[in-house]
Amino acid sequence: MRIGAIGVGQAGGRILDAFVYNNIWGGHKDVLPLTLAINAAKADLLGLSSVPRKDRILLGHTLVKGHGAGGNPEMGSKVAEDDKRNIRRAVGERSTHRVDAFLIFLGLGGGTGAGASPVICQMLKEVYKEPVYALGVLPSQSEGSLYAGNAARSLRALTESADGILLFDNNIWQRDGVTVKRSYDQMNLEIVRSLQVLFAAGEEASPEHVGGKVIDASDIINSIQGFASFGYSGWVKSWSEVLKDTGKRALGGKKGTFEQLDPANRILSLIQGAAAGRLSCDCDIKSSSKALVVVAGNPNEMNKEGMDRAKQWLEEATGGAEIRGGDYPSPYARELISSVLFSGLKEIPVLKALIERAQSSKTKGAKETRGQLYKALPSSKSDPKAE
Repeated sequence: MRIGAIGVGQAGGRILDAFVYNNIWGGHKDVLPLTLAINAAKADLLGLSSVPRKDRILLGHTLVKGHGAGGNPEMGSKVAEDDKRNIRRAVGERSTHRVDAFLIFLGLGGGTGAGASPVICQMLKEVYKEPVYALGVLPSQSEGSLYAGNAARSLRALTESADGILLFDNNIWQRDGVTVKRSYDQMNLEIVRSLQVLFAAGEEASPEHVGGKVIDASDIINSIQGFASFGYSGWVKSWSEVLKDTGKRALGGKKGTFEQLDPANRILSLIQGAAAGRLSCDCDIKSSSKALVVVAGNPNEMNKEGMDRAKQWLEEATGGAEIRGGDYPSPYARELISSVLFSGLKEIPVLKALIERAQSSKTKGAKETRGQLYKALPSSKSDPKAE
């Protein structure tokens, strides 16, 4: 699927930067025909390394003078509204005819990302027929009630303006013992790893990269609705191990156990690892209504029986969700990778916890936002504390 990728705010811009870097060096140039980094902070835009300078837009020249929204979503929304014409023009000047869907990257707890993203989503929906999705990074618990309040308000607005919201929980993926920058870089890499496989699978022109069951843009679009969580699992061979035809598991499991499995069970184990391991956001996959799975790697490692068994397992694990899946062969790959996505989620504990944290925020409209977001959650008809 070809993505019109737009990074909004500091966190969104960094995720986009990682995507662009991987898109160039990973050989998937057709996946991102359109990229834009949008921010009210000039320093954040200058800090990007892979997004071309021509694809960076500074908002709020008059209001904030390049200094950012200061963690205030209302200001982020204001600068986006004021510069909506410039944003619309910037998108329109690029290859929108090649875009299958738009994906907005943002940090939900900040000012520019949380405030401007819903405005940009709504603008895109008014102009283009392609679906508009958002990938929102949830603030960590250590960031306090202010950021939780920002995230709750942004999510409420995004449920009204986006066709689907992919969630990424900072709390799950933060690394101890590393610098803040390295921790964020690793989290961005996890996002890119998971989604790059899903998006690239149906965009290969070389016959050797076309799978037996091809995932195309319509499969992905039909697999994303409401709130979604995604995951990744991989197994990689070193060059010496390639010669010995042995390998080692990159994620999970004891050394040697994966290699001993037959090809069908390798595929099944890999997909189970992606689905039952660390998803981007903790959720009950039984509450999902749709699921998507792609296995990528050397054609010699692909196995139809394994894919069929994995789809059956997913259907049972989700309680009967719609399952779509396919493969993405790469003749020279040393890795075997599985990416999964669950959407239409109804049970997302981290969102309910976020609402509770947001309640203690003294920001304007926190209580109103709490009630409205509870109603937006598929599993909650009303705020239980309001009854």
